[in-house]
Amino acid sequence: MRARCTWDPAKAERNQRAHGISFETAAEVFDDPNHVAGDNYFIESDGEQRYQIIGMTRSLVLLLVVFVDRRQPDVEVVHLISARKAVDYEESIYNDQFR
Repeated sequence: MRARCTWDPAKAERNQRAHGISFETAAEVFDDPNHVAGDNYFIESDGEQRYQIIGMTRSLVLLLVVFVDRRQPDVEVVHLISARKAVDYEESIYNDQFR
């Protein structure tokens, strides 16, 4: 089952301007069967654990996406925080799984 992605529209617009990546495109990384996900950091003031996922979009662009798991009992929900093209180090993490 594909996760339902949510985001703040103002944050999505800022991300598009800053990184050239729409959150609609960023959501595609969750469909990549080879994505690599892990902890990003914990926001203590909000009690919020953030995660990151490195994955490929349908147009074969490797992205790093930061998100929050807002899973509900009957549906998987991820709230997107930011998205950008992966840097060399992140690309190596993604590619290491194929060696």
